[in-house]
Amino acid sequence: MPSVSAIARRAGVSKSTVSLVLNNKPNVTDAMRRRVLQAVEDLQRVAVTVPTPSRTALNVLLVHPISLGSQQVFRELLQGVKTGIDEADGRLTLAVHQPPLQPEHLTHALLHDRAFRPDGVIVMGARIDDPIFDEIRSENLPCVLLARQDAPPEFSAVGMDNEEGARQATDYLIELGHRRIAFLGGDPSFDYARLRQAGYNAALQSAQLETQGLVFPGLGDEAARAFLNARPNATAILFVNDEQALRALPVLTQAGLRIPRDLSVICFDDTENVARYNPPLTAVAVPRTQVGYWTAKTLIDCIRHPDLKSVRVVLRTHLTVRASCQSPQNKSSNASASRRASH
Repeated sequence: MPSVSAIARRAGVSKSTVSLVLNNKPNVTDAMRRRVLQAVEDLQRVAVTVPTPSRTALNVLLVHPISLGSQQVFRELLQGVKTGIDEADGRLTLAVHQPPLQPEHLTHALLHDRAFRPDGVIVMGARIDDPIFDEIRSENLPCVLLARQDAPPEFSAVGMDNEEGARQATDYLIELGHRRIAFLGGDPSFDYARLRQAGYNAALQSAQLETQGLVFPGLGDEAARAFLNARPNATAILFVNDEQALRALPVLTQAGLRIPRDLSVICFDDTENVARYNPPLTAVAVPRTQVGYWTAKTLIDCIRHPDLKSVRVVLRTHLTVRASCQSPQNKSSNASASRRASH
């Protein structure tokens, strides 16, 4: 039934007159009664022929690796994604991905079973050539890579400026006076590792400093042992991320190297663990919650606007300076002071 106000406007009468007619009260002329009832019929016909648009909740699938690395990084990215999905009144489902994706795996069903098929997919922690992308292509689903700058041409990506962040960190070490700066950790098959190394290389090359023999990829502890074996005479290290720095630093300190007296250290991510390290570590800070939020917003736009082929969103980083860096001149000064004290 239309509202009394709507009927009154349609019939051109007062609301009290409409009330009298609807309640079948006396003191209303037959002509006025017919006028009101015709208005009701007209409004009901409009309500039937022009349905109110319904809003179907978006169903988003987030595919993540079985090993999450830093819990804080995953938690903050997920918080951002959830906020963006909630704003769109959508539903978020998480699924573990460990390639190759087998037909009996739950993630396979969530992608391909029509009862579960999502409207779009967010992928976290996948290599650029991961077969999961072929699975998503086969379903013609919008897809956004979370915390990545690169993506296959038909997919989107939202991440941080890895190259510029690493370049700023390396420039800071150069400004302190370091001339032999190593880069430790990382797998070049992940775009963030490749881009961070590219920023490091660009800073050293711009300062006309040596890069050869100063890069040690791999897991942090393995990279640290390779660094010690190579004896590159470096006075500073840029780590690919916090996780690998925290794996490497025990190896380096057990070998007798002290931070920052013997080695200045910068890592990338700026998690709570490096802020609480002794000494607290200088780090490139990443706006992880915002990265997650814009990933969700980008996917929703791609779902609702099929003409969007792909989108790239890159957020700024900044350097958080703490106690793990000092001028390399302090190293020789400290050594001289120790020799004087020993005499």
